[in-house]
Amino acid sequence: MSRTFYLILLTACLLFAPSLLIAQQHQESYQREFQEAIHLFDKGLFESSIPLFKAAKNQAENSVTKETAEFYHTRALIKIDSSGVDKHVDRFVQSHPSSNRSAVLLKELANLQSEQGDLEKAIRTMDEALDYPQSNSDEAELYYMLGEASAQNGDYDLARQYFLTLSDNHRRSDWSPKALYARGRLFLEEEKFNESAEAFELLRERHPFDPMTRRIGTALGESYYQQRKFEEAIEAFKDALPNLDHENRQKAVYLTAESYNALQQFEDATRFYRQYINAAEEGDDLRIAHYGLGWVYHKQEIYHWAARSFGEAAVGEDELARKALYYKGANEKMAGRSDQAIETFREFGSRFQSGPFTEHAYFEWAVMAFDVGFYGEAIEALRPLAQRADELENPGDVITFLGEVYFANGEYTRALETFDIAEELTELAPELKRQARFQRAWVQYSNQAYEQAQPEFERVFNDASDTPLGREALFWSADAHYQTRNYGPAANQYARFIENYPNHELVGAAKYGLGWSYFMMGDFENATEPLTDFLENYEPPSIALFPYDTDTQLRIGDAYYAQGEYRDALEYYNMAIGAEPGGDYAMFQVANSYYRMNQNFEAVSQFRRVLRIYPYSTLREQAQYNVAYIYLNTGNYDQAIEEFQTVINRYPGTEWAARAQYNIGDSYYNAGNYEQAVEAYKKVLDDYPRSNYIIEAINGIQFAQLSAGEDDSSTEVLEDFLSDNPTSTTADRLRFRQAENMMQSGDYQAAVREFRQYLRITNNRELAPDAYINMADAYVRTDERESAIEALQTLVNDYPDSDRVAAALAELGRLQYEEGNYRESLERYEQLIETDARYRQEGILGMGNANLAMGNVNQARQNFEQVLSIDENSDAARVGLGKVLMDDDRVEEARRFFSLVAENSTTDVGAEAQYLLGETYLNEGDNESAREAFSRVQVLFEAYDIWVAEAQYKIAEIHIREGQRGDAISLLESIIDQYPGTSGAEKAQALLDRN
Repeated sequence: MSRTFYLILLTACLLFAPSLLIAQQHQESYQREFQEAIHLFDKGLFESSIPLFKAAKNQAENSVTKETAEFYHTRALIKIDSSGVDKHVDRFVQSHPSSNRSAVLLKELANLQSEQGDLEKAIRTMDEALDYPQSNSDEAELYYMLGEASAQNGDYDLARQYFLTLSDNHRRSDWSPKALYARGRLFLEEEKFNESAEAFELLRERHPFDPMTRRIGTALGESYYQQRKFEEAIEAFKDALPNLDHENRQKAVYLTAESYNALQQFEDATRFYRQYINAAEEGDDLRIAHYGLGWVYHKQEIYHWAARSFGEAAVGEDELARKALYYKGANEKMAGRSDQAIETFREFGSRFQSGPFTEHAYFEWAVMAFDVGFYGEAIEALRPLAQRADELENPGDVITFLGEVYFANGEYTRALETFDIAEELTELAPELKRQARFQRAWVQYSNQAYEQAQPEFERVFNDASDTPLGREALFWSADAHYQTRNYGPAANQYARFIENYPNHELVGAAKYGLGWSYFMMGDFENATEPLTDFLENYEPPSIALFPYDTDTQLRIGDAYYAQGEYRDALEYYNMAIGAEPGGDYAMFQVANSYYRMNQNFEAVSQFRRVLRIYPYSTLREQAQYNVAYIYLNTGNYDQAIEEFQTVINRYPGTEWAARAQYNIGDSYYNAGNYEQAVEAYKKVLDDYPRSNYIIEAINGIQFAQLSAGEDDSSTEVLEDFLSDNPTSTTADRLRFRQAENMMQSGDYQAAVREFRQYLRITNNRELAPDAYINMADAYVRTDERESAIEALQTLVNDYPDSDRVAAALAELGRLQYEEGNYRESLERYEQLIETDARYRQEGILGMGNANLAMGNVNQARQNFEQVLSIDENSDAARVGLGKVLMDDDRVEEARRFFSLVAENSTTDVGAEAQYLLGETYLNEGDNESAREAFSRVQVLFEAYDIWVAEAQYKIAEIHIREGQRGDAISLLESIIDQYPGTSGAEKAQALLDRN
């Protein structure tokens, strides 16, 4: 059987030997051609390799070798025929749809398309390659390529989808962590920090030990940093530090420092900034760390260290250097090193003429120069900014500050020109022009030109009451009124501000100002509410020159004290005890309050407490004096004398000592010891010849001698005193003061005698005008108007250069008007305008009233309109125009003027306007409206007796017209009783006499 097998085998070999030989020859030819082609391909001789690959393809004995040769043939064609790449690849793909080499060629085609910039086509090609067989690793790489290409093409959502699909499908692939990292990086680039953090967390979860995971620390930390999750950022950076190269390590250290800085953990921030600096290599930018350190020191208010660090960062010409140099100067300024700060800003000016921070630096430079009085330098810093105002962030601030500097430099005209330029710049928006106007007013206010500032502030408010600047302008308008002692308008505007803008940051200050306005007007009842509100509900300014809470407590206490509400006053005074300053005054007023409540023991105890606790207080002399005075008033004269002597011993040479010596005389006088009283009064003359109690002492001597039944030698004593103190000035002042004391005591007839005596004997022309003014006032008070007019006329004629002439002319104009001498009144007001420009408005107003009284209606209208052109808020001129309109029978227009004044004025002009409102209704026969208007005179203007009496009289007339005789008689009697001496009372009496 084995012989048969071998025989068959031999026969087969003989039959197939020729074909095997041929196959072997073909195989050897294929191998030779293919290997030669590969050799040429690898050397880059693609064109030479093509015929050989083609021959090898033709020589291939099976589909595998043919596919291999065709694959390389296609690759070679791709290398030399860029225009036919798509065709060559497509031919291979169509021929071998199941080959993994199809995917390879498609990848190469996609790479070529990417290099040519056709990313859309490359993505489509790679996406097509996914449909062909390939290994898991190749498919993962292809997904990664697709993600990178999509990201490069700007389609981040598609890119992240490819990266996530890669990781989902090929989690064990090395490409998975790379894809997840790239996905997180793309979220970072889009500043989607939450999604970025989640993406990096997914990488950490899937590949906790992969090197890519170790690399996410910086990126994850940056993501947290950008989300302001600084604590998480710090943790991420610290975890990443051991595995980072130098560049990334420096970045992580820097951002860790920045995170600590943001968390206000300054010690750690400083440590990491310094770690960045110490680990720096060539090429690292140390400035960013120095800049960060600058902010750390700045926040800790170590301004000189901050300035040094910013100085280290201020190297170069880029924006960081620019910012650092600016902040260097700013911190030197805050450190109180003004000389260094101004040098830094000068350096800024020499290095940077334009660009970011230039405006702020030059402005600060100007401010610094201004603060130290280098006005010329400030102008030079501001001028280049002002010349390109349209490029500035805050042109109004720059231009108006330039105006302020001009103003401070004495270049007033230029200052006003600058403000006008700011308003006239066509390219400036209206709000910036208003800002310039506001700043002009603010410069005037700051320079205490309150009268000029107030209408400017009010104009800003009227132009833009619904803007922040307009609202603030109303506050400063009120404050300017307050500063000029126009407390009524100030109170009105403060109240309007509070009502209109209850949530404004200045509303607390407005309530404080409102309370003070009422306080200064003597309206203590209304003063307490806003001051109490301020004290309980508002914080004082962050930078206060004095303790507002103490001041407010004291003013509330004073307001209650002035009302006689001493227990309420005590509550607020006690709050302020212990305060510095103000505690001594509070304790002093506590004592005064007890005294006013007739609790003399407590009062004395508190005054002694002031002396014990505040031995250096400016109130110490008065406190000791008050102790003595309480004993004097309670009849304990011996103790009073002892206490007054203590004042003299402790505070010799002071006015309080002189006053105490005088009161020792009073104590002896009250005790009936007239001889000792005279000696005590004489001691005032001997020991205190320059005091203000000489006249009082002389009077005391007179009263004591008369009370003792002795001859009055006070005149001789006075003459002896004048003989011993012979200077004419002393004598003159004593005589003048004696007359003045009579005036102040209310003895006007005696005052007239003393002033006339003074004028007969004085040689001092300095006080003579004052004497005539006072004498005229006394004549008016005694209803001797002709004599008053004569005295004032003498002043005007005999002392034409006196500064009292204008006041005399104004009073002459008023008196002549009230006497019905309208022509003379008009002449005096015309003379007033020529004499003193400061009285121009008052003079024109007086001329208007005189013209109106004489029937010169058109001339009166012109006068009142001229006043309003000077001061558009003149209530007196508004009332005058209203009278003119009434004369023209334009009642409704007149009524609008009267209503405007009555609603906004708290003066006698307001009372007159309210009265005239009633007249308009009465003239129309509207008794009810007239009655209501007249009644409001008493309600709103109770202090002005003349107008209240006139209004009440009109109401009585209305009662009579309506047949209410009982009510009329009752009201007329009330007028006579409550308002004696007024014209209303005289008319009421006359009407009663007739009925």
